[in-house]
Amino acid sequence: MGDGATARRMYEDAVEYLCRNIDALRPLIGPEAWEASFAVVRDGDPRTVAWRNAVRALHHAAAAEIPGGLGLTSTMGVGDWPSGPTEQSVGWVCPTDRCARVDLRGGATAPETPTCALTGRSMRLVGG
Repeated sequence: MGDGATARRMYEDAVEYLCRNIDALRPLIGPEAWEASFAVVRDGDPRTVAWRNAVRALHHAAAAEIPGGLGLTSTMGVGDWPSGPTEQSVGWVCPTDRCARVDLRGGATAPETPTCALTGRSMRLVGG
């Protein structure tokens, strides 16, 4: 997979899936693959080959237990790339821009700011 906009979005979506399911995925991925790759995904620069390799390593390790792994494998044919999340105008995003996770603000009152599962930092509010 290349490093164009579609590929970048696939990696972001994979890291979003990892972020949302971190507690369930960690034991499935296993300690060896987790220790070797998770810190690079959490702390690395998403524009680097090392970061993409670490995401792929976690994807392959997860694929041994979960069909489709973290979702980096595209389906072929019509609708070649899976669609991304529906665009919304207000919500919170990853504070480090390492994943495509978006938590939408719901209801009339603003809920507490969610925390990023990867870094433990408060998510960043966007939109308005």
